[in-house]
Amino acid sequence: MSLLDSPTHTGLPTKRTAITDAARRVFLQHGYTHTTVDRIAAEAGVAKQTIYNHFGDKEHLFRLVMHETLQATGAYEGPSPEAALGASDDFERDLRRFGRALARGALDPDVAALRRVMIAELDRHPELLKEWAERGAALRGSLTAAIARQAERGVLDVPDPELASEQLVLLTAGNALTLSTFGVRRLSEADLGRVVDQGVDLWLRAYRAPTASTASRRRRAPSR
Repeated sequence: MSLLDSPTHTGLPTKRTAITDAARRVFLQHGYTHTTVDRIAAEAGVAKQTIYNHFGDKEHLFRLVMHETLQATGAYEGPSPEAALGASDDFERDLRRFGRALARGALDPDVAALRRVMIAELDRHPELLKEWAERGAALRGSLTAAIARQAERGVLDVPDPELASEQLVLLTAGNALTLSTFGVRRLSEADLGRVVDQGVDLWLRAYRAPTASTASRRRRAPSR
């Protein structure tokens, strides 16, 4: 049963929103295992049976909260990487912009808290990772296509675009997550920019085509 075919679309929208908002607060505070439907019902001010009528069970409610959190916060906000980077005529500039948007999305407080819950539940409830993994795979697939397109244009020299896209995510958003202790410690905008720029610099040193590197240096050379 998909999210859109579920019982979530029955009943009053305001009550449904009250329940999902309460569930988000409780899940992010207590995790999945230690959250009960009774606790969510108390937080939302509804009867437990109302939650079952609207959402079926705790797992489905958690998956819906995860979906809505990622949609509402835009774990990555902006055009698809393929659209933003694939035909870019200033790839380095747009790559830095993409890296910043990706890192900001990863460090959104709700998204970061949700990621910590997912990590904590990995052994006990691996099935909960499915939608999260699918969303990440779609983003990386679009980034892979953009990298492959820039390699075709001669901007990059990339033997394995899929591997390169994974490395780029790790060097930017992944490093920002690590330095922030998965969102527990706030990074300033300056710190986030520095982390992303360092990651992009390293990535470009590995994958920028030699001719593109020379052209880039010429564009940035001081005028006389």
